Amino acid sequence: MIHDTLDRRGFLQAGLVAGVAVGWQPDRAAHVAAGRPPAGIDLEELRQDTDERPADLVGYAVESGWQVVGDETILSRPVQWQQELAEALRQHRVELAAVEAVVDLGRITFASQLPAVRRGVLRRLDAAIDSARALRCRHLLIVPGRAAGDVLLEVARSRVAALLSECSRRAARAGMRIVVVPIDRGGDHPELAIATRQELVEVLSECEFEKARTSWAVVQ
Repeated sequence: MIHDTLDRRGFLQAGLVAGVAVGWQPDRAAHVAAGRPPAGIDLEELRQDTDERPADLVGYAVESGWQVVGDETILSRPVQWQQELAEALRQHRVELAAVEAVVDLGRITFASQLPAVRRGVLRRLDAAIDSARALRCRHLLIVPGRAAGDVLLEVARSRVAALLSECSRRAARAGMRIVVVPIDRGGDHPELAIATRQELVEVLSECEFEKARTSWAVVQ
């Protein structure tokens, strides 16, 4: 289980390492599969000097035998850094493990009924897809925000499922996968929409994925 003592980078890394993938079949029966986002060395772990740029860090990774690197918070870095990392990944033919697409902890987003909020989620996802394509990344991390406390649980889950379905379809069209990371509610995040494997499976039972290539990282 991921604990609330982890920082933002820590809980996402733990989710990718500890998770399994739950796929979706045409009969809508959830099943546990072996696939998951590829594990890679975090670029910051390779840093030897504060002035080093992405090309230096990716070079260290390749020298150490890594073909996948990690920097989940890359989309919050300056554009120049992102461009340099994209070029370094292209030159070395290295893959970026995953990027934060829509990671919400303190807001009601996927469970919101407000059209503007739901459109905002999809705009953020589309932007993440464009960035992930340039960064040689196929896995998009999602934390679906807080639950809507003013409606029945079934209603909130239906809203989450509908938006996850659309995210899945858009990712699939781009040849990418959505990775949902449930976070232990604990004391810091008591109102998160999805916090356990069982809750995620229940939400998935309402999703319409068609033939989307979707993987769901579920924390044990």
